[in-house]
Amino acid sequence: MNHQAQDTVAQWMAESASQMIQARILRHLPELIRELGGHPDAALKAFDLDCEICEIEGAVSCRQWVGVLDRAAAQLKIDDLGMRLAERQGGTALFGPLGNVMRNCRNFGESLTYAATHNAAHSLGTRVWMGRTMSGQSVFMGHELLAEAISSRSQAIEHALLAGHLAARSMTGGHVGARRVHFRHKAISRPSVYRRYFQCDVRFCCNEDGVAFAAEDLLRPIFDPDKVSLTELIERIEREYGTQRPAFQALVRSVVMQLLWTGNSAVEDVSHVLDLHSRALHRRLQAEHCTFQTIKDEVRRDVLMYYLRYTALPLGRISEKLGFSEQSAMSRFARTHLNATPRQLRQSSGQPDAFLS
Repeated sequence: MNHQAQDTVAQWMAESASQMIQARILRHLPELIRELGGHPDAALKAFDLDCEICEIEGAVSCRQWVGVLDRAAAQLKIDDLGMRLAERQGGTALFGPLGNVMRNCRNFGESLTYAATHNAAHSLGTRVWMGRTMSGQSVFMGHELLAEAISSRSQAIEHALLAGHLAARSMTGGHVGARRVHFRHKAISRPSVYRRYFQCDVRFCCNEDGVAFAAEDLLRPIFDPDKVSLTELIERIEREYGTQRPAFQALVRSVVMQLLWTGNSAVEDVSHVLDLHSRALHRRLQAEHCTFQTIKDEVRRDVLMYYLRYTALPLGRISEKLGFSEQSAMSRFARTHLNATPRQLRQSSGQPDAFLS
């Protein structure tokens, strides 16, 4: 990767992380920290936040959200802080303009579709995508943070996915909830803790972050929607967020993350998901002084380093998750881009020798 491309990637990642979240994403965090024996003022001040800001819609950036949850969980030694916050918020208490549209749609399927197609009304630093499983029996809602490293965002992702599960239950009068939950990171709490919060199958070291709902759940009506308010809310979103788009590089990165493990993450595959010709994708990246290969290499480095440092996954399994044709290809990639073999990188992170197979 040349220096200009590196600088460009660093710039758009910083811009994505600085994007505001149009919701009260940290509502109730100060009192939760206080109840757990911490000092909310100190925790928030480290990220230029205060207790009042936590109650204001659109006043917290993606970086602040991810950072304060990660730091507070470590300082309090509370592994499930993100999920505790989601439980305190109850799913809908943090809603902003996008959430308000979702809870006034006719049915749950329309609500999910609107969220996936109008994500800019939530934040330009995130991407939500929607897809059916191979069997057609489930619908998967993927959640991507466009800038944050996997190692620092575990609390935020757990917060977001539990909030989504609880919001689904609230909007449908308790009839719909997550049927399966996927996390890219390893479990940071005991299995029983996740079962208590989600009440369904929760899987870790997955190829995506997100929640699966049953296909029949899409037809469930939203509980007590307001059709008059819905029209006004949609007009507001179109007026205030209709033309907003994240950096094109950020979108490409999120799709690469989504497809990487399949082995089908070439430029043609990513272009298809974005409904573009591959030449158009290249042109748009060039306009942002970046290349497709730069982005793909950056994603692979991030995911590779996370798995080596924080998980016990065998190297062969990691190679599959990164879409390499064979383990030797991953070793060549690591030597080229990280100046060490995967085995050396894992040893330097302090992982036991038993994890090196």
